[in-house]
Amino acid sequence: MYPEDIDLTRRIHERYKTIYFPGASIIHDHRAASRKDSRMLKIHAANMLRYFRKWGFIFDRNRRLANREFRKELSAMRRDPGGV
Repeated sequence: MYPEDIDLTRRIHERYKTIYFPGASIIHDHRAASRKDSRMLKIHAANMLRYFRKWGFIFDRNRRLANREFRKELSAMRRDPGGV
């Protein structure tokens, strides 16, 4: 996944409830271009740095809290599959 996609997903999740929909499929237009093109690799690396500067390299409080909340929801779904 490209860092721009991850960033967009996180920003959407901050304002809206996001859900997993296994039937959805997304094809990225560049299709791993950074593996074949050194210019795209440099762009990809620069965008990764931007992402981690924005969200944190190791300590990411927002992600940790979101993961904790997700685990609670998942646990509740496992206890009561029809109630969630």
